[in-house]
Amino acid sequence: MIRVTPKIKYDCDVMIVGAGPAGSGLAFHLASKGIKVTVVESAVFPRDKICGDGVSPIALAELDKMGITHTKEFDQTNEINKVGLFLKDDKVFIDLSKPDHLPYHARIIPRIELDNWIYTAAKNAGATYIEGTSVTEYLSSENGVVVHLKSGENKSTLKTKLLVGADGGNSTIARQLHGRKPNDEFQLLGLRAYYDNVNGPNDRVDIYFNEDGFPGIFWMFPVGEKGANVGIAMISKTFPSKPDHVKKILLAHIENNKDIKERIGEGELSDKIRGWPITFFNPKQKLSDNRIILIGEAAGLINPLSGDGIQYALLSARWASETIEECVKENRFSAQDLNKFTLKVKEEVAYDFSLSNLLVQFPRNKTFTKMWIKILTVMIAKAKEDKEYADTIAGIFEGTYPSYHALNLSFILKTLKQGGVELSNSFQEHLTDPQKSITTGAEMMELFTKIMSEVKDNPKQHLKWIADTVLKTGTVAKHVVKTVDLESLSGVFRTEK
Repeated sequence: MIRVTPKIKYDCDVMIVGAGPAGSGLAFHLASKGIKVTVVESAVFPRDKICGDGVSPIALAELDKMGITHTKEFDQTNEINKVGLFLKDDKVFIDLSKPDHLPYHARIIPRIELDNWIYTAAKNAGATYIEGTSVTEYLSSENGVVVHLKSGENKSTLKTKLLVGADGGNSTIARQLHGRKPNDEFQLLGLRAYYDNVNGPNDRVDIYFNEDGFPGIFWMFPVGEKGANVGIAMISKTFPSKPDHVKKILLAHIENNKDIKERIGEGELSDKIRGWPITFFNPKQKLSDNRIILIGEAAGLINPLSGDGIQYALLSARWASETIEECVKENRFSAQDLNKFTLKVKEEVAYDFSLSNLLVQFPRNKTFTKMWIKILTVMIAKAKEDKEYADTIAGIFEGTYPSYHALNLSFILKTLKQGGVELSNSFQEHLTDPQKSITTGAEMMELFTKIMSEVKDNPKQHLKWIADTVLKTGTVAKHVVKTVDLESLSGVFRTEK
């Protein structure tokens, strides 16, 4: 008896949900290799996305490989050569260095332009787009994935060999894969406002820190000749919880900070202030399964220290394309086959993200905010006198260097040494001014009393914070042991003596 195996009809080889830098970036790579790819996007291009609009040198290198930087429109974007760091009445301006292997300094590119460039490149490469359409759910089986679509009142289904979730921090695909919405412990809250007719250089980004917005940063990024993207990104889950709304904190910063007030000058809001949640990396959540892959922010590929996601969206798009190309050729889409992508992500960014997660874990406990601010004061003081040290700080915020450059032994020793200098100077001031010693002593006693009171009022939260900090420290320590160069340690100690 002859048994006939029915041929399964697929609408595409790969369906990508979401047409941001990750989704369209992946579509470009796959279509360029002759793979039949369909992208489903809920909006209609050109469309905007709420973002800080900063595009790192590493992200630009990815765009360069796609041919997107070779245009007049790209040349007209703001190239960033300097970064300003502001804390209370202190500030430092750092000239940015660019490693030889990267073609550009960072740029400020509004998402309505950037996303449209990548979208156009993907379409030109042969990708198919279905716009104004949402994915409501998917059904995965050993023979493929049936994806349910909705456009207005119209519903339909398509069948694909592989489904890719590139639909952002509130990803429908990730939520179904994980069985829950994102954990707010792994989220930032962001607000963005566009201003017209502002003052100041259009090749410098400014980063501001203050106690009200901590743990978090304020920014002012130049857009065009006289425009600016002004915003804030804060850790979502902190304690003791602060009642002020994030928008209120941003507006107070714009009103009361003399440095940003000077730059805005007579400038005016050109659009309403918009907010969005930013989901960063949760190492416990899987990035792939049978016939499913998550990339970009849907996979939590955001650096919580800088808030940068575009870089990791484009990188993960390329990494995923390498795994997917192999799977399509072999017609194998099992969890084991797709796990090659997960392993690649961990190889490239696990150390960096583990350290970033640890560094934002410390200031979640707002009881110690004054101490965290003091550490930043020490770092800014050191950056003023040490170009290499300043380069490291600026490079981490720009996206040129990974976060673990801050764990470099030389960097740590320089920070500790500067802290000693600051402590010595403070001691000398107190010796010459007894009244200052009395005032400082009273402030220290008040702070100690406050800390003890908050620990007493929130013992479970403090214990959880300690436990989470220890756990994340252990994760970072494992990476350090794997990568530290023991041969260089003695040399570093000799240098720092």
